[in-house]
Formats: sequence, C-alpha cells, structure tokens
Amino acid sequence: MNTKRWVAALGGAALAGGVAWQYLKRPRDARWIDCVGELPQPEASRFTVVDGARLHYQDFGDPDAPTLLLLHGYCSSHYTWKDVAEPLAAAGYRVIAPDLKGFGFSEKPADRRYHVQDHAQLVIGLLDRLGIETATFVGNSFGGAVSLACALMWSLRVSGLILIDAAYNDAPLQQYPFSLYAQIARTWLVGEITVPLLMSSRRTSETLLRGFFHDQRAVTPERIAAYFRALRTVEGQRAAMTTARQWDLNWIEQELDGIAVPTLIIWGEYDRAIPVALGARLLARLPHAEFVVIPNCGHIPEEERPEETTALILDFCRRQSARSGAALPDAAANGAPASAPPGDVALAEAAPPSSSPISAPADDAPSA
Repeated sequence: MNTKRWVAALGGAALAGGVAWQYLKRPRDARWIDCVGELPQPEASRFTVVDGARLHYQDFGDPDAPTLLLLHGYCSSHYTWKDVAEPLAAAGYRVIAPDLKGFGFSEKPADRRYHVQDHAQLVIGLLDRLGIETATFVGNSFGGAVSLACALMWSLRVSGLILIDAAYNDAPLQQYPFSLYAQIARTWLVGEITVPLLMSSRRTSETLLRGFFHDQRAVTPERIAAYFRALRTVEGQRAAMTTARQWDLNWIEQELDGIAVPTLIIWGEYDRAIPVALGARLLARLPHAEFVVIPNCGHIPEEERPEETTALILDFCRRQSARSGAALPDAAANGAPASAPPGDVALAEAAPPSSSPISAPADDAPSA
C-alpha cells in the first residue's frame, strides 16, 4: 500500500473513531436534579405520569384561576416561557408550562408515539391529571400544532387559542433553518450517524439556534445551553429524530375550518422558519381569529420580545373574559408556584438558594 493509501486509511480510521467517540460519550438523558442550579424558576417544577410517560411541567399561580397552558416548539422546552410565565401568573392566571414528551426533562421513551396527535393526547391527559377542565392554549411553533390538534380533537377542553408562529402544515420542513436539521434527522441511518455530530458541536448548535432569532443578541450562552441540554443526549436525539420523522401536519390545515374558538395569532415579522405569510394564510382559514405581527422579531417572540408577547396574551384573555361575562382574574393572587396535586412530585424543596450543591429529592423518580 502506497503512502497516499496509508494516509487515506488512517484519515478514515480517525474519522470513524471520532464519530464513534461522539456517539459513545453522550449522556443518556438530561436530569433535572443535575441541572437545577442553572434553571429558571426551579421551584415551580413538578413531575407526573400521564399514560405511562413521566412528564415535567412548571405550575404557577392560583390553582383556582383561569388556566393558560403554554406549549413549546420542536426541540424546545418549558425554558422558552421563562420570561412570560410569572408575569402571566401575576396577572391572575394559573400557568402550566409542560415539557412535551421527548423534550426538556420529560421522559423520552422509544415507543414511536411522537405524532402530533400523540402529543395532543398527553397534553389533554395532563389537564385531566391536574383537574383542569378547560384552558386557553398558548402554543409556539410545534406547540401551536399541538394546540390546534387539541382544538380539533377535544374542542370542549379549549376555551381559546393563542398561536405564536404556529406550525400547521408541512411547510416548515422546507424552510431554513428547520430544514437544515429536519432533512438529516428524517433520513434513516444518516440521522443516527449525523445528528450526534451536529449536536455535539457548539458552533453548529449556535448556528442552528441563530436562524430562529432576528435579534442575534438574544442567542446567549445560557440560551444555547438550555436548548441543547437534552439534544446532546442519547434519548433526546432519538426523540427529536422520531418527532421529525413523524411530522405530518397537513391534516391540520385541511381541518382548520372546524375550529370555532376565539383565536389570537401572533407572528414575528422576520420569522424565517415559518414566514409571516403563513400566519396571514392561517388567519384566512380561522373564522374567529385576529392577527398581530411583532416588528423586528423572529420565530420565538416569547423569548425575543417577552414583554410585548405577554401584553398581547393578557389583552386577548381579558377581552375574551369581558365578552363571555366571566369575572376577570384576580391579579392579587401573585405568580407564586401552585402546589402540586396529590401524587405528583413537587421539587420546590429541592431548589437551592444559590448554586451550592444539593442532593436529589427523595422521590425524584417516576411516580403514579
């Protein structure tokens, strides 16, 4: 074998070794207790089991107040609502912000049940578990698709919709920056090899995330770490790939005429992932909707423009209460975390007053 072949062989072996190392060194999953010192509002965290899946959620405000259910987007988590949840609760609402199955600190089973309908069923199951009959669903991106699916499949549980740069068809699969990841993740074997390499690279992670923000100053080291905490794990990558492969939302667009609840559509002016034209198209299909564009904003207004997003949500909810004759929420019931229902794991006592080391809660394990 000549020198060039030796070099090529050694280079190939090194590349294969690098791939194997990145693949093998991944943690199994992100654990709440290992990250608590870095998390926003850890005292609001709870765990519960719905249909066999252990879900993490945050719970703020008066348990008897009208409920706002905040649903994050694809590859995101409850973190996306960190600057919105407490102000909404302080205004007199109960605010529930779950991690969807497969994301954040929720369980990521290898059961292949990651269709939008599966997510919707678990969200309704969570409301059942918490004793909540109806809620206003607030969904960003894929969370908007889950909200729409709930409104179509369980219409009596949805008192209103607030759709923030919502996905409702398969168009995002072709739009940068989502397309950059989705096409790889949706390709069998290629995804299994390539996704761990992409997610292990800080530069690639940052590049992907920057595509969702108009104001690049919002892409901070803290935000990058929060987004990729679970996506750098074995189970997180598997769940993200499975969800991408089961992305089938065109049926939602076909059924939009069946949604009759009051709806607020919020869109970032410079959303590249789901362009504002798709927001206008959504408005044309929903008979009881209004449309607001936030200037100089990208795909995730609740992170990039949280004050404007909060104000729009509150204005819409108050107007709906006035129209229905319902009493306005009592803002005096501040944004303190709600107590956990019986059987759930409340983690407030585990949250450290500072970044000092702590031990895991005694029942930080799957519970009924």
